[in-house]
Parts: sequence; C-alpha cells; structure tokens
Amino acid sequence: MLRLFLGLFLVMTVGLVLGLQTVERTFDALLDDQMQSYNREAVRGQAWSLAEQLRDLDGSDRERELEAVRPHYGLGLTLVESRQLSLTDQEKAELAQGLLVIRDKYTQFISRIDEGSQLLSIKLPAEPSLMPFYIAAAYLMIAVMIGFVLMFWVRPHWRDLEKLRLAAERFGDNDLSSRIQLSKRSNIRDLAEHFNLMAARIEGLIANQRELTNAVSHELRTPIARLSFELDQLKQQPDPTQNRELIADMYADLGELEEMVSELLTYASLERGATVISRENIQANSWLDSVVGSVALEAEAAGVQLLIVECQVDEVRIEPRFMARAVINLLRNAIRYADERVEVSLVRTGDHYEVRVNDDGPGVPVDGREKIFEPFSRLDASRDRRTGGFGLGLALVRRVSQSHGGQVEVGDSPWGGASFRMTWAHLD
Repeated sequence: MLRLFLGLFLVMTVGLVLGLQTVERTFDALLDDQMQSYNREAVRGQAWSLAEQLRDLDGSDRERELEAVRPHYGLGLTLVESRQLSLTDQEKAELAQGLLVIRDKYTQFISRIDEGSQLLSIKLPAEPSLMPFYIAAAYLMIAVMIGFVLMFWVRPHWRDLEKLRLAAERFGDNDLSSRIQLSKRSNIRDLAEHFNLMAARIEGLIANQRELTNAVSHELRTPIARLSFELDQLKQQPDPTQNRELIADMYADLGELEEMVSELLTYASLERGATVISRENIQANSWLDSVVGSVALEAEAAGVQLLIVECQVDEVRIEPRFMARAVINLLRNAIRYADERVEVSLVRTGDHYEVRVNDDGPGVPVDGREKIFEPFSRLDASRDRRTGGFGLGLALVRRVSQSHGGQVEVGDSPWGGASFRMTWAHLD
C-alpha cells in the first residue's frame, strides 16, 4: 500500500504544482495588457500629484520636497535620469504619451515630471520577508490535503487488491477452490469476477484431466489384462486351431485399444481447444449417405434397420471429419441399444441445423440424460458396459457440437427409446 500511495502522491503533487505554475504563467502572458492598464490606473493619481508638486522645482529642491513627502506615501520614491534606466523605444513612447512605464512585475512605475530628462520612480513596498516561507507553507498544506484525500481513496483499492493477491497466491499454492468476493461498490469487481471465472475454468479443466486420467488408466486395464492372459494361453496351447482363435481375440483387443486411443486423442484435442475447426460447405444428402453407409454393416450384423427418413437441407456448413465422427458415434450408440430400427434425419430450424437419431431401445432414464455426455460415464441400468463402448463416444459428440456453436441432448423417441438431437449454428 505504501508504494502505491507514494507513487500516486508524488504524481498528483508534482502534477498539481506544475499545473499551477503553468496556469499562472499562461494567464500572466495572456492578461499582461489588462494587468498593466489596471496597475497604471491604480497608481496614476499618486504619480500625477507628485509630478505636480515637483514640476516647478529645480533639482535640489525636488530632492528635498521628495524627502519631505516620502514618509506619507509609503512608497519608494526616487528621482532618476532617463539615461540611467535604459528605456526601450516602447517605454519612451509611453512616457511621451504621458503614460506610466511599468517594470518588475507591476512593482515599479516611472513617470515624467516635465520635459526634462529627470524622471520619478515609484516602487511599491517590498513583500514581507517571510513571503517565500508562506508560499512554501501553502504548498505544503496543499500536499498534506492531497495526502489525506489519497489515503482515503487508496485504502479500499489496496484492500481489494490485497484480497485479489492473496486469492491468486492461494490458487497458485494448489487451492483451486480459492475465490474472491468483493463489494459491489469495488472498482476492481470486474477484475475479481474475471479472476473467479478463470479460476473456475482452470479448476474444471484440472478436475476433468484428473478424472480423464483415472478413467483412461482404468479402461486400459481390461484389454491389456486380456492380452496378457491370451499371450500366456498362447504359450501353453499346442493346438494350432486354438492358436488362431487366441490370435483373433488378441487382434480384437488391439483393435479395441486402437479405437479407444483414437477416441481419446480426438476428445482431448477438442477439449483443450488445440484443434482448429475449419468449416466447409458440404452437400448434405451425399454427406449423410456416406456417414450412414459407414455403419450400415454394423446395423445389419445387429439385426437393426437403419434408415434416413428426412434430409431437408441441400447444403450444410460443417467441419466434415469431426461432424461425421460425431454422427457415427450417435448411430453406433443407437444401433447398440436398438431392438429393431434406428432412424436419422437432418433438418434446419431457423439459424441452426439439427441431426436427430431415434431408436426403439430401452431409452435413457431422466436422471442419467446429462451424465451420459460426460467422458467415461455409463449408466447402471439398460445402457451399461456389457453393451460395449468406452464412454467417450457421447462425450465426443458434445464436444463436436460445442465446437460448432451448438449442443446435444437426449429425450424420448416416438417408440419409447432414445432420441438424440444434435444442433449447431449456421454460419455464412
């Protein structure tokens, strides 16, 4: 606080002094003519009276007369020769016109007495000897008042900044729940709110990373354990036919690992924003046909009828690779749980596109409709791990839709199963 106070105090004090000096000098220059006229008028009567008294006297008599009247005027009165004053042309012109010549910041006035070379010099009384001290004291009082005002102004700012510093320090010491609460009148409230948003975002990212790491390690154990077991069996198995079965199972486990890693890398790149989403204009019918065709064999093997029931869009603007991956995940999820049929449609409502996937499976319980979009999350009821998958597919769908400015949600289909709706914004 001391450093902040001293910095502001010095800046304001020096600025005020410089400002006062600048204003004083500026107005002195601008108002010089008016000030000369004012002071000339103020002294003109005294100068005329003295000149009238001295005009008919010679040099020595003038000096005696001036000596006699000097105590009654309270002014510095002297007789001087014009050649001693080094008069400028302007001053000579002023004297010729009968005007007073003003010098030394309006403290000395020079007047003609007659047509001769002798002039009358009139000086105002000198300022008190303590005037510099008074001026210094006045500036000191101004500085003290500025200091008091600044103290009352700086203290709440310093207090709030100190709270922000301590919150940042706690956050840096791994207290990720550290937040700052300030009064609504605080001038740094917006900064504190941005800090809280940043802290909440970082806390969420770190928690998600930890959860993701734990989930990945857990998910990898199963196929790795199966591979280890199958390798042991392969060493002890003398029958070549059974060897081929074990090798096929091992390839299946490797495929599962590869698919999991691929899903995980895609999800992680979208989660941390490392992937740039570059949209393209795609023919909607052709794109949707190719996406459905990529899972047609899986649907046929599962005994599920997969149909495109509606495509109202001629052209769609998307990142084709990620969006195709998201729709494929939705279709695979529907095929996995459907009894007999899955239907997909692509429509546009206002400024948004929408892909809808309906199935006739058991559906999703209401209390689990948000949870299923979290990574490595599975429900305990009909849609559990016995049906396959890693719990990343729907999380990836949500990330893809969010990266396109949309969202995904699940409800009930017309047949009682699940109805997934993925929407995203239309951008020109």
